[in-house]
Amino acid sequence: MKLRNPFQSATDRLISKEVEHKLYEKASIDIENGSIDRGIMTKAFSNAQGDEVKQKAIYIELMVEHYRDEIRAGEELAKVLATEADKAKERQRQEEIRRQERAEEAERKRISNEQWVRDAPQREIQDKKDVKVASILLASFVIFFVALSIYLNFL
Repeated sequence: MKLRNPFQSATDRLISKEVEHKLYEKASIDIENGSIDRGIMTKAFSNAQGDEVKQKAIYIELMVEHYRDEIRAGEELAKVLATEADKAKERQRQEEIRRQERAEEAERKRISNEQWVRDAPQREIQDKKDVKVASILLASFVIFFVALSIYLNFL
């Protein structure tokens, strides 16, 4: 006895039944066209215990089960492929973020270099002032030590 899924809607059940009917139809058409799966036919013969009338009915049931398995496998494969596609998209997105970050960093460095070049004359003026102050301090220390030396020599 087959249990019904209590969470499955009437529409889903109808669609499932329609799919199931199509699978039986496909099995019937395949038999009519002579497209027989020998392995499944042999299993049907074994399950029918040699009764050829039962064999055909069992073969159809086994083929429908086989088709369902193929559909499930295809759905699982589709999920795997979708997952791989999602991973590839995420890798591309991450690479795009890294590329954009590198571009932004390069732009910041370019702006910083331009600012440094623009500020060069101001730095040069400041450097000259710093040299003058350092020269005055050095001269002051020299004068102080010379004066100290002279003072100590007179004592």
